[in-house]
Amino acid sequence: MNEFYRAKFAELFSEFNRYLIQHPEFSGRIPDGAEVILLDKSDPQYNRFVLAEATAASPENLIVYIDVGDLAPVRSRLRNPKMVSNTAAYTLRQVS
Repeated sequence: MNEFYRAKFAELFSEFNRYLIQHPEFSGRIPDGAEVILLDKSDPQYNRFVLAEATAASPENLIVYIDVGDLAPVRSRLRNPKMVSNTAAYTLRQVS
């Protein structure tokens, strides 16, 4: 995979794994040993790429296609950030 599609696949794969943790019944519908191909209806170029890769890599294996649906916006986990003017407290102190 080129780097852009590799990064996109990694993001979708992480999100899909999180989904499976929250919805284990969904994973029960995926046959053992199946290759899972994650598709994104909003990105036809990505879909063409992963479909071509899947067909070339494993024509004899069982393949399950998953439409990832919509992705919710990524939200920051930061709580109460603030600007600081004195950075001395943030530097590493030498350990003796």
